[in-house]
Amino acid sequence: MELQAKIKQVENILKDKKVIIAFSGGSDSTLIAKIASKTSREAIAVTVDTGTLPADVVRNAKHIASKLGIPHKIIKENFLEHEKFKKNTTQRCFHCKDRMYAILESIAEKKGFDIIVDGTNITDMLEDRPGIIANYKRKIRSPLLEAKITKEDVIEYLKKENINYTPNTTCLATRIKGPITTKKLDMISYAENLIKDLTGLELVRVRDFDGIAVIQVDDTSKILDMQLLEYIVEKFKSAGFKSVHVDIEGYRKNKGELIGSREDGEIIFELKLPYPIDLEKTYSKFKDRRGDALRLKIDDSTVRISGDGKIIIEEVKDRKKAERILLEVLSSIKRLEN
Repeated sequence: MELQAKIKQVENILKDKKVIIAFSGGSDSTLIAKIASKTSREAIAVTVDTGTLPADVVRNAKHIASKLGIPHKIIKENFLEHEKFKKNTTQRCFHCKDRMYAILESIAEKKGFDIIVDGTNITDMLEDRPGIIANYKRKIRSPLLEAKITKEDVIEYLKKENINYTPNTTCLATRIKGPITTKKLDMISYAENLIKDLTGLELVRVRDFDGIAVIQVDDTSKILDMQLLEYIVEKFKSAGFKSVHVDIEGYRKNKGELIGSREDGEIIFELKLPYPIDLEKTYSKFKDRRGDALRLKIDDSTVRISGDGKIIIEEVKDRKKAERILLEVLSSIKRLEN
């Protein structure tokens, strides 16, 4: 499907509705805000400052919303007051999103908004994101996902329209092992800003493993200088880190990947998602369920979906068609709720 047709689908979802956008100023929510500002009956972008966001993310969100001409509201709340979030278990993202969406629901009820939307795109479904379960619970719409819009589509559209966005909006809590504290957040914020100032890099992660700092950047050549590293180590230790390490592989996302193979002369593509699938809620319109798997036909190809997250695409001619079918599957799967 052409990108413009996908954008049209998003427009139809938002058209003539009163919309609240969960807004970070990142590429995805910026695209949603841009479309909503033109097609919705009323739209407001809301940024919940959880106390774990980098300060520049909140500032940039306000600036980007202003440029888009969409009303913007910042709600400050210290999520560290919520014990389930502070514990920093594997369900941290769920507890964060659940609390955030509860705040947006309150606004929607008071102001008479029709829907709350977020910027989840179809590429996000390849990653382990427990927060998506809060979308199910709170009935949050994800127009980009519904329209099968990928991250590449989002960047392409924003670049074409010359729309600015914040490249990195992830919260600092994602860098921490163990319970989250204000001190750890401050140390990481200081460390990341230091590296950004010294190198000019935008994508910087400093992860805290019990006082051990692990630096990840998207271009390691900008940081692998002995004099620079000695200065960084000195500053990091003065901020409270015990030791400093550099991940020479750099920052990278772990995503599922279609792996092609031949079986009895037939091309088969296989992918393993990093989370279990709720088969009851996935493709409920398809009745051909066999044990712990769904079996369905898409474009004359056979697709098998297993509860453990495995997706197998058979009777397909090439990778391009397999990827197109995968988008169809990803737009409809539901992650299993813990």
